[in-house]
Amino acid sequence: MKTGFTMKALSLAVLSLATSSAFAACPANVGALVTAGGGPWTSSLQLPDAASSPINVVAGGLDSSSCKITAALAQDVTANATIRYNHSAPESSYRFQFLVDTSALTGFTDPTTSVVIFNAPSPAANGISRLLRVTLLAGSSNGVRVRFIASTGAGSHTIGQTFATNLTAGVHRIEGKLTVGAGAAGTFSYWIDKPAGTTEPAATGTIPNLDNAAWTGVTAASLGLTAPTQPFVDLHHGEKIGFDTFDSRRTSYIGY
Repeated sequence: MKTGFTMKALSLAVLSLATSSAFAACPANVGALVTAGGGPWTSSLQLPDAASSPINVVAGGLDSSSCKITAALAQDVTANATIRYNHSAPESSYRFQFLVDTSALTGFTDPTTSVVIFNAPSPAANGISRLLRVTLLAGSSNGVRVRFIASTGAGSHTIGQTFATNLTAGVHRIEGKLTVGAGAAGTFSYWIDKPAGTTEPAATGTIPNLDNAAWTGVTAASLGLTAPTQPFVDLHHGEKIGFDTFDSRRTSYIGY
């Protein structure tokens, strides 16, 4: 059986909550996920506080696994419920994958509704340190869509692309590949709900010509809920979004 809420930090082995030396079963709380509690993640952040913006470890994962985490936000646009892993050096070739469960989200009835679920920061350039963000935002007919926002050396210094189909209520697999480089060498590709396996399928979408060499590379991974708009916290505070099976690598397709 898969053990749940795993993460792979580039060339390191998979760190599993249920099989690492620190855990015999799913940990009781987020404190056990981070370094201070013996876990694989560097830190967690819950604002304004853990009670109003909780991160919980929950039995019953999203990928036939034993554990997942859930995150929810307070009714506050500064609210944050995330866990973070710091890389030892900037990574100019970076792949990531995670599962997200949108089942508990009610319809995004306000067109300005959005929340960030994944952030890959870097050393700042052009006043921006967010090299890549993954967000949930309002789609058609009050649905929910996923959008990718990448830093670029051109224009307003960010460029986004939204997956053109609403996400169904349920579990979705998101994988991304970010390459940092000058001109056309800087690119981002993503895969939504692609089949498992080691063979890389055609990308769901690509953002080309990022010219993002000024940012040097990804320095951390942050997963959970942050940077909500006012309609999100007004209409969706307390709604729990589930996450599982985080993995990051330098080059190879993750799949699963």
